[in-house]
Amino acid sequence: MLVRAAAASDIARVAGLANEAAARSWASFATAPEPVADWERSWESTRAAHPWLVAEDGGAVVGFARTGPYRARGAYAWTAEVSVYVDPAHHGRGVGAALYARLVGLARAQGYVTLLAGIAQPNEPSERLHARFGFVKVGTLSRVGYKFGAYRDVAYWQLSTWPELVAPEPVRPVAEVAAKLDAPCRVQRSTLADVAPLIGALDAELSATYPEPGATHFRLDEAEVDGARGAVFAARLLDEVVGCGAVRLVEDDAAELKRMYVAPRWRGRGVSRALLAAAEGLAKELGATRALLETGERQVAARALYERAGYRAVEPFGEYVGSPYSLCMEKALG
Repeated sequence: MLVRAAAASDIARVAGLANEAAARSWASFATAPEPVADWERSWESTRAAHPWLVAEDGGAVVGFARTGPYRARGAYAWTAEVSVYVDPAHHGRGVGAALYARLVGLARAQGYVTLLAGIAQPNEPSERLHARFGFVKVGTLSRVGYKFGAYRDVAYWQLSTWPELVAPEPVRPVAEVAAKLDAPCRVQRSTLADVAPLIGALDAELSATYPEPGATHFRLDEAEVDGARGAVFAARLLDEVVGCGAVRLVEDDAAELKRMYVAPRWRGRGVSRALLAAAEGLAKELGATRALLETGERQVAARALYERAGYRAVEPFGEYVGSPYSLCMEKALG
């Protein structure tokens, strides 16, 4: 199965799938076939800012998914609605999941903060699909539709793709991020100056997460990462620096991983794992047999990443002794 961007030549088939769904179910609230020309105008007017995807099997389009504007007023600019339709003959074959894997990745990389799905009730398969991708049910609108002789409720499911305490960034065009999603992540040695914008973003996110005085530990001196006792590295997707980290020796046999960060729009793409592998490799090059790091109790995703990678909690070390929000971890390097 191939998931790709919809082309102009696909829109008639996309409209056909939507009209078929409207004719046989209440999943769509359309009550009459919608002209292909209307779909073509919608595709042409929104495709720069909103992905339109099709799933192709054996040369035939068997499903489509898209995002679309939620509401017109400016404050809604970072919210998009999502929808997916699959040919009934291909239900249960993973078509919807394949479409959503790509759609959600694109929307996050573009910078959308919230994705919304309205699901006419009942529709357990659709709710399972959305739950699989992290959507949560946030409410139900009662009796907002009337179709096939009955009133229909619509449940709204929501996915938050951006850190709660971080301000949104400009939404990027689909074409700008699509190629980067497909590019391999390259991690290379770098400098503090090169990753300074990411370090600034990391400091802002941590300061918002831990506003208490003395709760953050940002210090990293240039001399500690000069190559002899440590280094800085950057993760790139094509020409964009999307993540960073550093390693510094703190004991003869131990190196500390520091300033590990991935820009919000590129999270969930394996960049953090690539950074962690590079950091551990550099620590071993420096002669360390143990990797140490400090994270915090409120950084749930970071803690889960480190635990999956084999790190375990240890007593605070160095400047983190007495820090009430610090969680120190260690891993033996083979």
